[in-house]
Amino acid sequence: MRADSKNTANSENPAPLRPAKGAAKARQQTPVRASTALGGLDQADLSPDVRNAVLRLIGEVDRLNNEAGNLQTRISELESLADTDPLLPVYNRRAFKRELKRSMALAKRHSLAGALVLIDLDDFKAINDTYGHPAGDAVLHAVAKSLNDHVRETDIVGRLGGDEFGVLLAAADEAGAAAKAASLVEMIREQDFELDGQPMRIGASAGVQPFESGLSADELIKRADEALYACKKAKGRAE
Repeated sequence: MRADSKNTANSENPAPLRPAKGAAKARQQTPVRASTALGGLDQADLSPDVRNAVLRLIGEVDRLNNEAGNLQTRISELESLADTDPLLPVYNRRAFKRELKRSMALAKRHSLAGALVLIDLDDFKAINDTYGHPAGDAVLHAVAKSLNDHVRETDIVGRLGGDEFGVLLAAADEAGAAAKAASLVEMIREQDFELDGQPMRIGASAGVQPFESGLSADELIKRADEALYACKKAKGRAE
């Protein structure tokens, strides 16, 4: 019975609540000040003049970043123009030689195969003389497009001058390169052209030179050109 009366007394007169440790300190802390960051700075701490100056600076930085992005895009466009033949959608001679040197260095470093194919159109001068240079340009454009369409993503097509094209075959041995060169020549021969309303076809010849240790890019091109000349000469005797 005594225990019951004690419990009743405690429930009727509860002990006063005391704040937990640290609560008083929390109440005494400086209230958080609402503010907005401006360039990593608290705007509430800035005078109007300083805030305006920071805003102008941020705007100038944004403008310069946008300008830098536009310049980089323009540089990429100019680099592409500098590498592309002025008439055809293939590499020009300078860019093709650069890519040939890179491919040869990579092949040497990793013991990979590779080959250069030179392709020259047969009797192309007669087309220019008979039908005019615009017709000749149209033929060159069609051939360049066909070459691009019939090589792998890793291969490179370039115009070395006039009606001579170079095809860089990555990771191709001599037999594979010779077979590919023959198929490209046949593809050109079977392509139909229409000049002044007259249907016609054009022939082509090819020279193949596989990568060889110790050869420079210029020497590789020279050997491929010699193979091309030998092919054209043999065809001339046969005809």
